[in-house]
Order: sequence, then C-alpha cells, then structure tokens
Amino acid sequence: MTGELELQGGGELVSAEDAARWARLVELDELAEEFEPRSENTLRSYASDWRVWERYIADVGIPLEAGTPGAFFGFVIWRGKEGAAPSTIQRNMYGAAVCLRERGVDVHPNGPKKAKKAIDALVRMLAEAGEERGRGKAPALTMMQLRMMSKALPDTLKGLRDRAILTVGFGMAARRSELANLRTRDVVVTEKGLQVFARYGKTGARSPAIKKGENEWTCAQRAWQAWAAASDLDPDGPAFQRFNRHKMMGPISAQGIGIAIAGAAEAVGLVGITGHSMRAGLATAAREAKHDYRTIAEQGGWAPNSTALHEYLRIVDQWADNATAGIGM
Repeated sequence: MTGELELQGGGELVSAEDAARWARLVELDELAEEFEPRSENTLRSYASDWRVWERYIADVGIPLEAGTPGAFFGFVIWRGKEGAAPSTIQRNMYGAAVCLRERGVDVHPNGPKKAKKAIDALVRMLAEAGEERGRGKAPALTMMQLRMMSKALPDTLKGLRDRAILTVGFGMAARRSELANLRTRDVVVTEKGLQVFARYGKTGARSPAIKKGENEWTCAQRAWQAWAAASDLDPDGPAFQRFNRHKMMGPISAQGIGIAIAGAAEAVGLVGITGHSMRAGLATAAREAKHDYRTIAEQGGWAPNSTALHEYLRIVDQWADNATAGIGM
C-alpha cells in the first residue's frame, strides 16, 4: 500500500510520516537516557580517576576494560599500597566505574560492592595502626577566626575583594564554584542585608539572604559595597575578579577563590582552612545559635538528607544534648 509501512513486531499499518515521528521520538528517548550534565570539576575528576585506573591495570597486567569484582578489589589493594587515603580510593573507584560504563563495559554490580568492603577493611586497619592518611576534613571556620582573617586584610583592592569573598562566602555557606560564578547583578543590596542569587550548585539555583552584620569585619553587606565601589564592577560582569599583581584580569576561578581563602587564613596563622571551611563554619555557627536543620540546609544549599550537614550539626548537638550530662559524673 503506497505511503504506508508495517511497524516491526506488529501487524498494524501506519503512514510513513507517522513512522518518521515515532523514529524521532525513539532518538530523543535514547538521548535522554544518555544525558547526564556534569560540571567541569566533575569531568576533570573523572579524567583523573581514569588515569589512575590506567596506571593500575598497566602495573598489575590485567585488561584495561575489566569490570569484574576481582579488578575492583585489586584496585583497592593496589591503591592502599601506594599510600592513598580511603576516601581518595573510593572516589577513584567510583570514577573508574563511571568511565568503564561509558566505554560500554558491563561493570559487575559486585565489583564496587567488594571494593567498598575492602576500603572499610583498610579504614579499620589504619585505625588500629594509628595511621592517618589524607588531609582529613576541613576544619569549620569560627566566627572569631573569620573576624581575625577579615580584619587582617589590607584595604587594597585585592584586600577588599578577599574580605568580600570571605564574608559573602561564609554568609551563604558558599561552595567555591558558586562564588566564582556570581555575576555582579546577582548580589543585591537591601535595607536588611544582601540577597544573593547563586546560579548553579549541587542542589540547583538558590537565593540565600545574608543579614546585615553586627560587626564591621564580618558584615557581608559592608564588605561587598566597599569592594564593588572600589572596583567599579560591570553589572553584567563577574562579581569577583582575579588579579595579576594589582591589576584586575577577568573572572576568578573556583581555585582562585580557594587560594584567596587559604591565603587570608595563613596570614593570621591558621592552618588547614579551605573553601569548605566556610560551609562547615556557617552550619556549626547557625546550629549554636539554635537554628533548625531546614533553615541551615536552605541557606547553604544542602540536600534535605545531606550526610555532610548532619555531621556538622552533630558536632554541636553532641554537647547540647549529651548522655553524660546530669548523671552525676
């Protein structure tokens, strides 16, 4: 019959036009299945994990595209002998599994499971031996430390920028990438403080409000206004710029944000402070001020069931509601 086709697997005849529509829909469905948006940081991390996997298979002499339980178990043992921290090994293992699947490898479900058990065993072994690996979790930045860092910064253009990075970042419990991606128009000054629009984060866009500060050195509104006025920011340009000596050179990177924070900390003798210290610091300070879980999660863009946030709050709660209190010890 002219202009008609028989659908494969059925006896119904349809027009060529309808068949073409269904074919396009199938293509879109396949694209949807494959679509997984990833940040540049995630892509870099996966590429790094894959390079580690390539070193592993070359060293032990197994096929590159091996997705068996033995391959993953051996990977943990191999990385452990290299002295890698358990958290690093787990990240490498997960990244390698993702890359293997993208290459069409049928990763055995027991592979990552066996590897996780081996990682848990490594954690216990290291604990029994009293050995610490990795830099550990970033310490929470306290309000007193934030004040010290901010006050010590010079009133130069770079110093004003770094003070704004510190106070705005702390107030919104920002990730480094969120600060790096802010545009000038995303930071709005109001009578009550700052309204900040974070365009993209792990939990999507968010718009935290930062109340006007009580202390001049930790007030995000004052710090932002001083930086914006001194730098004559373009409303459509980046909120924070990088410097080459004393000259502004365009948008700052997430790494640049981290360098600014670490530099301000080192200037006052604080060790181990990173960009993540601000997120931990806001969470713990807010909990100490009796704010509830939901309020803190919304401010920092944490998922409702965030394990990381639960850990931050437990640090405070373990003293507020302690089993050894009031028992006559």
